[in-house]
Amino acid sequence: MSKIYENILLPVDGSQQSIDSFKQGVRLARQWDSDVYLVRVVKEDDGQDIPKEQRESLLNSLKEFARNERVSLEAELIYGDPRTQIAEVLVDRWSIDLIVLGATGKGRVAKMLIGSITDYVVRNAQCDVLISR
Repeated sequence: MSKIYENILLPVDGSQQSIDSFKQGVRLARQWDSDVYLVRVVKEDDGQDIPKEQRESLLNSLKEFARNERVSLEAELIYGDPRTQIAEVLVDRWSIDLIVLGATGKGRVAKMLIGSITDYVVRNAQCDVLISR
């Protein structure tokens, strides 16, 4: 199958919904032979007391899932505002043409209808966005 999307961004926050959307994104990438970019964006003031190895453990387990699905990916832990990093900075940096993310994430208020990060990404990303439920 031809590359419908060349570069897919799969952001995760540790919530089950973000992990499920990651898995869907990996399966789509395998079908389309797309390059995959896995990212976990942590707010500067969140998790500073957690060892780096623990913060990266989620990424490592998701990389293993992708390997088992025969999909190679780049993974990165980034500090900053998840909304702008996902919708703007990383889209430009990696020439992303599709973002796959969950409807809601870990945020307390974000569980109302659609998550605030997802809402921001849908409204501001200059590429296609697929929302997973």
